[in-house]
Amino acid sequence: MKVKNRLSLQFTFMFAVLLFIVLFGIYFLVEQNRRESFYAKLDDRALIVGELYLAQDNMSPENFKKVMEKYPQTLTHEVTRIYNDKFLPVFIKEDSVSWSKDVIQEVAQKKKIHFTIGNQQVAGLYYVDNSGNFVVIASAIDDPGFQNMRRLAFIMLFLFGTSLVITFFLGRLFATIALQPILKITNDLKIIRSTSLDKRLTLTNYKNDEINLLSTTVNNLLEHLEQSFHDQQSFISHASHELRTPLTKIFGRAEVTLKNEREKEDYKKALQSIILESDKLDSMISSLLELAQSGIDTAELQKIQLDELLWEVVDEWGKKPGEVSVTYNLPEDPEKYTIMGNRRLLFIAISNIVKNALKFSGNKEVMCEIFCNETKVCITVKDNGIGIDPKELQHIFQPFYRAPNAFKHPGSGIGLSLAEKIIRLHYGKIEVKSVLNQGTEFTVAFTK
Repeated sequence: MKVKNRLSLQFTFMFAVLLFIVLFGIYFLVEQNRRESFYAKLDDRALIVGELYLAQDNMSPENFKKVMEKYPQTLTHEVTRIYNDKFLPVFIKEDSVSWSKDVIQEVAQKKKIHFTIGNQQVAGLYYVDNSGNFVVIASAIDDPGFQNMRRLAFIMLFLFGTSLVITFFLGRLFATIALQPILKITNDLKIIRSTSLDKRLTLTNYKNDEINLLSTTVNNLLEHLEQSFHDQQSFISHASHELRTPLTKIFGRAEVTLKNEREKEDYKKALQSIILESDKLDSMISSLLELAQSGIDTAELQKIQLDELLWEVVDEWGKKPGEVSVTYNLPEDPEKYTIMGNRRLLFIAISNIVKNALKFSGNKEVMCEIFCNETKVCITVKDNGIGIDPKELQHIFQPFYRAPNAFKHPGSGIGLSLAEKIIRLHYGKIEVKSVLNQGTEFTVAFTK
């Protein structure tokens, strides 16, 4: 079932329940009013009968004439009985309709009673006269009232059914209008492929609108997918090139060495060269595996105090005294510089940055600092090494990319790419400031 039909049915059902309660309440109140009005008529008839038979001697001729004018105006199936204080019928003979002594006695005690037998309503009145005390009981069926109630029920039932039909189609109309932006999003997403991930959904003018939030979320997802596809393509192209280079050297060295008979020393040099290239290849493969396995498993998340993590990294790489200095500018509460993350991956990321700073600093001191404010925790790693050309800064996080002045230092160009990916997975940012031949400063910021 389509969403618009489901929404229409749900809306119609809720409206049906509400309308039924309202109509039932109206019908109940009208029925109560009919019953009370008819009881009032029966009370009036009982009083008229009492005055007709008992109060003639106490009334003026004009008042008695008015009573006589009212008396012929009978009700449907009206039956009237008068009983004396001995519970015996007087003035009007009993036929098939008679009342028990219990009913007559209850009227005498309560002075006035109302009750119903089937469709027949009954009113009892205790009448006090100078000739004695009497009980007058009048009963009748409110046929006009019942007809009006049946007519009202039919009208309500018709309006109920008609209203539900109208509500269903109006609900479908409004659901179609409300879901139109979602249909537009669906149509826009249908044309987005792996080759067109740069396309984005159009946002509405209402910033807090749910549709706008959905479009923003989808756009963020598309941005991540685009970045992932770009990283993957870049990774494949660079990896194939970088892996081929040491393999080519190994094969070339081996082929040259085997072409002719050589001295023992030449074979040793060839094997050493092959071992060196194989070691580079092994290191590169290890880095590639780390890069490929750098996803975050939520099961591995834990609370990490960043000051302890930085201390572990410095302890790992700062082997010589004074080689790495650390400054801690942190509040007393450890929770303010504690984040949720994967400890192994974060260690690799910070470690790669510190390792690069040591490698390119030329044995000069590397300075690390950790500090935090109300919104984020920052780690800075600053060296006084060879620096990076400003034109190269935008490329340093690409896999296998190495700046021209870094070729004389060993490395594969994967470390910073891996660090940037891990930090991004932890919703952090990494920024770089560098001056050629003066040094580089990396700042890693994690939002709380």
